[in-house]
Amino acid sequence: MGVIGYAHPHVLNYVPIIANHPRINFSGIFGGDINVELAKSDARRFKVKYYKDIEECLSSEEIEAIYIGSETNRHLEIVELATQYRKHILCDKPISITLKEADKIINMTRSAKVKLMVPFNPRFMIPLMKAKKDIEENKIGELVYIYTISEYGKNPSLIKGFDTNWLFDPQKSGGGGFADTAPHGIDSLRWLANSEVKSVYADIGNKIFPNLGVDDIGTVIIEFKNGIIGVLGAGWANPESYPTWLDIRYEILGTEGFIDISKPYHDLAVYGKEKMVREYWWRNDVRMILDEFIDCIFEDRDPIITGEDARASLEIILAAYNSSKNGKVIRLPVTNTA
Repeated sequence: MGVIGYAHPHVLNYVPIIANHPRINFSGIFGGDINVELAKSDARRFKVKYYKDIEECLSSEEIEAIYIGSETNRHLEIVELATQYRKHILCDKPISITLKEADKIINMTRSAKVKLMVPFNPRFMIPLMKAKKDIEENKIGELVYIYTISEYGKNPSLIKGFDTNWLFDPQKSGGGGFADTAPHGIDSLRWLANSEVKSVYADIGNKIFPNLGVDDIGTVIIEFKNGIIGVLGAGWANPESYPTWLDIRYEILGTEGFIDISKPYHDLAVYGKEKMVREYWWRNDVRMILDEFIDCIFEDRDPIITGEDARASLEIILAAYNSSKNGKVIRLPVTNTA
């Protein structure tokens, strides 16, 4: 397996787990144009080849699958090249900037008969997996509302030693804080509701960090075709003093019960004289994502999260931006895919 691009902060989580996964032969890194020295350092650290040329990397017979951690606006060109060499693709979110690009990515991978998966972590968080099972087994009756913060994070510029400037350029990222953080939660709402979306109404803007140049937070109300209502808040909301980087919560209301998920990961809080530090001591979602990606390749089946799922998440996000800009409810499907 190879890693293509070192732009997305998620590479900081994925690369060590790829390198140490017992079922993966980590074979190379192409760093791209961002965080190149870190990419080279990780190649030395994990004793894999560092590629200066992307085509040399993708043409390697040692690499059968790739994780794409590049800027969002580069996903299409990387997928186009990867499919020429029949590489299976784990592409970080969002799948692309436009629906037209998403359609091209899906069609190219289908035509090349390679697997395409986008890693939406909430589907692999143990409390949410349990909630999904409880919903399916009717333990809380008929599902009515889902309220979620998924996710609030810190301003990515606070990541020390990692260049995140591209996330503040909508031409490269597709938006700001909402576009960066909402894809996970949007997908989880579709998954939990087990329905496609009928309409969205949103408020998205630059409300926390002055003169940011892009939005930093947003809230969207989603009406599903089966009548369930979802409310999602996402963005770069957490101050630098917040004890953890991410804040993810779910409140799931049914006619006969209620599920409250305030901590999707097991954590440890240490209280000192002047401050409290919280650390996650068991986070298994990235490992489980990689397990699913490997399994779908060997079992020759679609992954749990498909390119079509990623496209649906993007469509809802784009509709939310449209709603916020125009101050009106947007009905899906979106007809303009440009």
